[in-house]
Amino acid sequence: MTAILIDDEPNATEALQNMLQMTNPDVQVVGTANDPLKGLAMLQQQPPDILFLDIQMPHMTGFELLENLGKINFSVVFTTAYDQYALQAFKVSAVDYLLKPIDMDELEAAVGKARERKQSVQPDFGAFEKLFQYVQKSDSQRLSLPLGDGLMFVNISDIVRLQSDSNYTTFHLANREKVLVSRTMGEYEPILEKQNFCRVHHSHIINLAHLRRYIKTDGGYAEMSDGSKVEISRRKKDDFVAMLGGGAFF
Repeated sequence: MTAILIDDEPNATEALQNMLQMTNPDVQVVGTANDPLKGLAMLQQQPPDILFLDIQMPHMTGFELLENLGKINFSVVFTTAYDQYALQAFKVSAVDYLLKPIDMDELEAAVGKARERKQSVQPDFGAFEKLFQYVQKSDSQRLSLPLGDGLMFVNISDIVRLQSDSNYTTFHLANREKVLVSRTMGEYEPILEKQNFCRVHHSHIINLAHLRRYIKTDGGYAEMSDGSKVEISRRKKDDFVAMLGGGAFF
């Protein structure tokens, strides 16, 4: 059997490859990728018998990668830190998953299922559409934030604002909690702009549902529900005003 490993953490792909060599020496790893875009190209050129795929990755999630791939005629094993709520989707769809840190016995069992599926007269690879629909529905109001030891799930409505610092982003929540993630703010902008969020500065995205006041003096700034004051840049002011509905006041 051939396998491809895709995970944005190089240590994760290296560790998984070593574990496969120990537990399933007949599985040949024909490619690894730490960038989902490179992984997508690799899958299009050389589909494996089994794909080990991380979910939370920059630029493209594991779900998005599979959707962009189109036809899937191989087994997929998600390597994930997702909580039980999301994992229920995998069970419904008969798609395998391994919780990080990966257990040797569970890895061997997952490979065994993939082997049985390959040897089946009519292997079933049609469960992914059901999986996508389930995950999109269940997670549409939540956002997963990657932490050092897994993922933190927050309700989008509880996010007051985001603040960028180079390759890091701080999420300011309604309960005054601050969550620092090693992802750029730009990676979250396409998701949040559909949820009534507005980028008002190159370093700030705010949730308009938590906007308390807009102050035009001193160049213009937004006062948020947590008491913070966020500068509104001149370049972003028109977009901000448009989202508020415009009007003579502005």
